[in-house]
Parts: sequence; structure tokens; C-alpha cells
Amino acid sequence: MNIVEYRGHVATLLDRLRVDAPTPGEFAAHYTGAQTPKSLLQSAADNKMRQFDGDYMNDPEEGRYLVDVMIAAAQACKHQHKGAFVERLTKLRESRLLYSAYRKATFLSCWTITQIKAGFEDSADSLNHWRFYGDDGRGSCLMIPLANLLPIFPNQLFRVTYGTESRGGGASAAARPIRQVKDGLTSRLNAMRQSYRNAMDDLEEVIQATHPLLFLFKSSEYSAEREVRSIVHKDDYATASGVLFDQRDPKRAYIDGNPGLVSNGSILYFGPKADHKHAIEVMGLAANLGVTLLIFVSSMPYR
Repeated sequence: MNIVEYRGHVATLLDRLRVDAPTPGEFAAHYTGAQTPKSLLQSAADNKMRQFDGDYMNDPEEGRYLVDVMIAAAQACKHQHKGAFVERLTKLRESRLLYSAYRKATFLSCWTITQIKAGFEDSADSLNHWRFYGDDGRGSCLMIPLANLLPIFPNQLFRVTYGTESRGGGASAAARPIRQVKDGLTSRLNAMRQSYRNAMDDLEEVIQATHPLLFLFKSSEYSAEREVRSIVHKDDYATASGVLFDQRDPKRAYIDGNPGLVSNGSILYFGPKADHKHAIEVMGLAANLGVTLLIFVSSMPYR
């Protein structure tokens, strides 16, 4: 497999993981602070999601699970410089700043897929998500119909694959995205040029070509989250690239999604420890914008 074929292989995997046809009742949940819904509904222009740089992810292993697969592919290949490949990829995994490793910035937002049946809209929130992402139960949850996110993040929504294990599973194992990644990598590594310098140059091309898949693979420990992610790649952090910085210290880099995020048919929850007055305020803001949605205060038992 040459580099052009490998890039095509990556593009095929991206197309397979891209969200294009949500099923009825499929919602995307995003747990956040209590002030976020109020900020979004201040005006139509404010009703958009910030996608933050991937180096701010809570899980320090984010962006590195895929490198484990790359290392496994290098170990499995038959190239004479496989040892050098493993060494280079190990160094890549150890990089503290992903931009320094890939020379690209990745911006994303994370959503949990939730299936909601009619009549059960008031109890579709998650206790664990309140604990980990919803300000310890004091925050809020945006529950957006997944179909409504497609125009907000055009061609940018992808389903996350969990686990880096590519063995076992019978006849269906070969169709797993993780198995296809590893097989494609091994094929490309085997076909790279033979001199050390040329082979290492080829490896850098492979690293860059694999980068679009970086945040689409996570540890199996997170499989219950059933995430979809909006993912956008930028070559730098310049304003001309659409990158902005917030007011924190140090400031955090982000890009904006399209407006219209909280849309008709959405559901908003405030956490089990949140003041119910937040919900009343948001009802007024939504009515002012003409957005029809359901708003609940969670009844989850919470210590």
C-alpha cells in the first residue's frame, strides 16, 4: 500500500465513522455548567457550541490510544527498520503537547448518545455523567436531537470506537475499525522505502495521514459513554484560521460551531443539586428566541 492508497484508506474509515443518518429518538447529550444554557440562549448569535483544543481533554490518554495501535502495527510489520519505527512512535506517544507531535491543532466537542422514548423525556439523564461532567450535579445537560447537530457541525460528527484490541471476535473481527486501521498501517509500513532516511521520511507521512483518526478511538473503559464528537483540524492557532481564545488564564483556544445549537425538540436538564430557578430563567430565554424545548430539573438521587 503506497501513501496515496493509505490516505484513501483513512478517508474510507472516516466516512464509515461519520454520523449521517441518526435513528429516531437518538439524542446527543452534553453535560456542562449551569450557566451554559443561559449563555447560549441570550441571543440567536450566541446559540453555538465552542469546540476546544484536544490538549484540554480530561483523559490524559486522549489522542494516544491510536498511537498504541500504530506501535502494534510497527511491531507486526516486516520492514528492516521496524525497531526505528517503534522508537519514533513511542516518542510520539510520550509527547505532552499533541500539536508539537503532529503540527496540527484539533478542536472538538464531545456528546453522549442517548436513546429517548416518548413519555420518558424527564428521566433520560445519567448519574455518572452528572458526577464527572456536570459540575458534581450542580450543572446542566444539553440534550439535542442528533439529527439537529448535523447542520451545526457539517461533516464533522463522528462516532467514537472503544478499545484497541484487534484480535478475536470471529469472522466479524476483520470489519472492526480498529482492525482495519492496524491492517492498513501494517500494509503501508511493509511497503515503505528501504533506506533508513527514506523510511523515516515515509513514516512521518504516515503519522500525518493517520492524524484525522486521532480522537476517534478510546479505552474500552469509556464504552458506556457512547460518544459522538465534532472534530475539526486546523494547521495553526491563528485568528485567520478561525481560532479564538477565551478569557481564562492561561487562555484556552477554541473554534465556534454554527448557530442554532439549542433547537426545537431539544431537552435541557439541570442537575440534582442545581437551583431550580435556573430552569425558570432558561424557559424565559427560550421563549424569547421562539425555541420550543422541554426543561427539567433532575430527580436523580444524589448525595
